[in-house]
Amino acid sequence: MRSATTPTPPVPDRWFPSRKPLPEPRLRLFCLPFAGGSAAIYTPWANALPAGVELCAVQLPGRERRLMEPAYKSLPALLDVLMPVLTPLMDRPFAIFGYSMGARISLEICRRLRSMGGPRPLGLIAAAAPPPSHNEREPIHQLDDPGFIAKLRDYDGTPEEVLQHKELLELILPTLRADFALAWSENGEDAAPLDIPLSVYGGKADKHVGMDRMEHWRSQSNAEVRIREFEGGHFFIRTHGPPVLAAVREDLTRWMAPVR
Repeated sequence: MRSATTPTPPVPDRWFPSRKPLPEPRLRLFCLPFAGGSAAIYTPWANALPAGVELCAVQLPGRERRLMEPAYKSLPALLDVLMPVLTPLMDRPFAIFGYSMGARISLEICRRLRSMGGPRPLGLIAAAAPPPSHNEREPIHQLDDPGFIAKLRDYDGTPEEVLQHKELLELILPTLRADFALAWSENGEDAAPLDIPLSVYGGKADKHVGMDRMEHWRSQSNAEVRIREFEGGHFFIRTHGPPVLAAVREDLTRWMAPVR
């Protein structure tokens, strides 16, 4: 734990475009987006989290102001770049939230921290994704463009006006393909259960990731695993945002209690 007089090391702003540093945060919450998503999905949380929680929403390459940067297709390659950005901010208690693709990245962050002897998160929240050991979904990033676009429409996460806009679609398709490749990353060699609490969020009407497959997260940690069901489909974070935020607040409050 750093002393109160030691400043937090600087990190590149492009990774955390909306971060508002707190002078003495009780906890930092790192948030990873879904495929094709950006840090902006978490912006409304900034002033709604428990007191003392600093939001660190990660902006990955290939979107918004980083649109012209190539998106990563390889999860190990992304982690090689991302970990040196995250670890300077892990000098305080922290937790990680990942949604869909972000859940896969978040799990691998926890594994990488363990393998490098780094700090341990207070907890991990994994939403709208099965653990990689039970990812039986079709690898849609391997389809041709018409097939891939049809699957994007089926996921209902990309606005129809974007799918109908040829020039814009040509610009973002490489990022979407790369993101889905990350989401479908194999389980890897360091797949032993974690020893941190997990909170798992699933959509009651998610036809891509049923609640039965979310149950497999119980094998991913030797600590407490809680599974919550929300109304809505795969993007319940958009359609039922307030209940999701309330659950996040509850999880963080519970995890912070022992470190007061």
